[in-house]
Order: sequence, then C-alpha cells, then structure tokens
Amino acid sequence: MATHASPEERRAQILLAAQSCFGKAGYHKTTMDDIVAAAGLSKGALYWHFKSKEKIFLALFDEFERAIFGAWDDLEGVPALEAIKREAEVVLESITSDRAFVETWSEFLKHPMARERFASVYDQSRARLQTTIEGGIVRGELKPCDAFQAAASITALVEGLLLQALVDPGFDPLAAWPTAWTMVEGGLGP
Repeated sequence: MATHASPEERRAQILLAAQSCFGKAGYHKTTMDDIVAAAGLSKGALYWHFKSKEKIFLALFDEFERAIFGAWDDLEGVPALEAIKREAEVVLESITSDRAFVETWSEFLKHPMARERFASVYDQSRARLQTTIEGGIVRGELKPCDAFQAAASITALVEGLLLQALVDPGFDPLAAWPTAWTMVEGGLGP
C-alpha cells in the first residue's frame, strides 16, 4: 500500500528542490517546471502548496530566517562572547552547508521583496547582537564600545566571508572563521 507524504513533508520537498534550482540557475531563469521536475511531483501538487515561483522563493527565505533565529534562541543565558561566536557560526554553517544555498542566498539579495525582508533580518540580527554586546559590557565580559557599531562590524565580517565563498567556490568561510573570531575576541574581550 502506498503511503502519502504529509503536507509539511511535501512543502519541505518542494522547498529543497526549489533551493537546488534557484542555486543552479538563479531565480529568474528557474521555472515552475524546473521545480516540478526537481521535486518529482506533479504540477498540481506543486501549485496546491505554492501558487507561484515567488511564493516558493519567499517561503524559502522565511524558512532560512526561522532556522537562524530559532538556533539563536537556544543561546539565551550564554556569556556574551560565546553567544556572539555561536550566532556567527550558525549563520556560516547554515548558509555554507549546501553550495546551492550559498547561491540562493545571493538571489535573495536581488529580489525586491526578499531584499526588503533581508533588511528586516539585518535590523533584527544587529539589534540582537547589540543587546548581547551591551549586556556583556554591563557584566564586565566585554570592553566598553559602541555596541551598535560593533554589531554592524561583526555582521559585515560574517557577510564578507560568505561573499568570498559566493565569488570563489574554493574559499571556505568556516576555515577562515577561527582567525576572524580571534580578531573579534581580541577586540571585544575584557
């Protein structure tokens, strides 16, 4: 007897297939037919879950956002330096775990609605880092500094490593991270 996947499983299947397609061909060159073929589903099944390619693309972005912020929520109560380090590693590991996702991440920056959502994610992540840094300063875990600018700089450092991986597939941002972290830790540490 054949088993049927749950709606959540089908949705995840479609998003994974779409990520692969967007990563290989980009958002504009990917068609719904490409996603149907990659997912191994019928067009009807695809359209039952998502009404358009844009809806799939934005859902993929939303999944990324939930995964990142969800992992960060697990860091409540961790000392400031460790929390900052783990938050950066979560982003690096999440995006670089699949080359197609590195490529899809760059596609998010090109799409107007996804770019708008990205701006919100940046605001939230900088604010979270700023709060972590301010708390670390108050507790004497970190040197006094402009917490907003430090948060923006750490964000830029992580994004710079990801950008290098995008431009140079041979570049491993995770291999560069320990050196980058040593610099951050030296600058912020007590």
